[in-house]
Amino acid sequence: MPLLTPEMKKALRRVQADKLMTKKELAKALGVTEKTAQSLTRDNEPQEVKNKVFNAVVSAIAENC
Repeated sequence: MPLLTPEMKKALRRVQADKLMTKKELAKALGVTEKTAQSLTRDNEPQEVKNKVFNAVVSAIAENC
């Protein structure tokens, strides 16, 4: 399974902040549950995620750059 790095998690939190999104709105934009969105943005530890979640996070970061 793909690994989300601390830098990717930080970038995801920046996307959320730049667009003034709540966790619920972030989850909807990524196509995941609110609980998953919380775990993605909680800490800076590397985290293994499913391919679908990884692709959604990478595309959200890329769209915001």
